[in-house]
Amino acid sequence: MAATTAADAFPSTVSSDSDSDDLLLPNLLPSTTTAPAPSSPSREQLHHFQIPSLPSPITVRALPSRGLSFQLWPSASTLLRVLPATPCLLPRPPALGSPLSVLELGSGTGAAGLALAAALPARTVLSDLPDALPNLRHNVELNEHLLGSAGGAASVVPLRWGDASAMADVAVAQTASPFDLVVASDVVYYEELVDPLIETLRFFVKGEVAFVMAHMRRWKRTDKKFFGRARKLFDVEVVHEDPPLEGWRHGPVVYRFTAKKQHGKK
Repeated sequence: MAATTAADAFPSTVSSDSDSDDLLLPNLLPSTTTAPAPSSPSREQLHHFQIPSLPSPITVRALPSRGLSFQLWPSASTLLRVLPATPCLLPRPPALGSPLSVLELGSGTGAAGLALAAALPARTVLSDLPDALPNLRHNVELNEHLLGSAGGAASVVPLRWGDASAMADVAVAQTASPFDLVVASDVVYYEELVDPLIETLRFFVKGEVAFVMAHMRRWKRTDKKFFGRARKLFDVEVVHEDPPLEGWRHGPVVYRFTAKKQHGKK
C-alpha cells in the first residue's frame, strides 16, 4: 500500500473551465523526502511506497520542476496498490521462476511499474519519451536490489505512442517472453494524444493480453473521445474505484481492457 491515503495527497481545488471536471495537479505525497538543494532548479523529491508483501518500500525520485513526466501522479499509487492485491486482474498467476511480463506506458517516474515488478513479481518494461528515460533508469537503480530479491526486474525503453517503428522495436525485444499485461496510470489528459495512445493499445493489447489502467477524470471531452474510441476495439470494465478525494468529485478508477473477440473467431 502507498505510504499515504489518496485523501491526504491533494489540495482542494476545482477548475472553472466548462470543459473540465477536477483538474488535479500531480500527487506530491506527504511522505516525500526533499534533497537539500534549495538553489537547484531540479531539486529532487524521493517518494516511498510500502507494499505489504515487500520487506522494504519502493523509492522513486521525482523532479517536479522538469515537467509532467518527472512528477508523481495520483493514479500511480492506486494502480500499484490495487493490482498486486487483485490476482483476478492478472492474465495468469506468476509462477516460481516465471514472472509476468509487463509493459508500462507513459511510465513517468516509474513508481507503478517498479512496484508491480517487485510485488507480482514481473519483468517490467518501463517506457516513456526520451527525456524521461534518465530519471527512469535512476529509479530502476534505486530499486534494483529489492526487485532482484523479489524475483522481478525492470528495464527502460523509449516509446512514442503511435510510432509503428518504436512499437515494433519494443515487441521484437520481447520475443522470448511476450507481454502478458500492459499497464498505465494517468495517461489520458491531452486530447491530441488520444489517437496515438489508442494505436499503441491496438498494437500491444491482443489475444489474451489485457490492459489495466488507473485513471482520474479531468477533461470531459478528452475522456469522451478516449473511451468512445477504446470501446469500439476493447471490452472495458471498471474493476476498482477509490473514493473521491476530499474536495473533489472523483477519485482514481481502475479499468481493465481486453480485445473484442472477432465474429467467427474464438
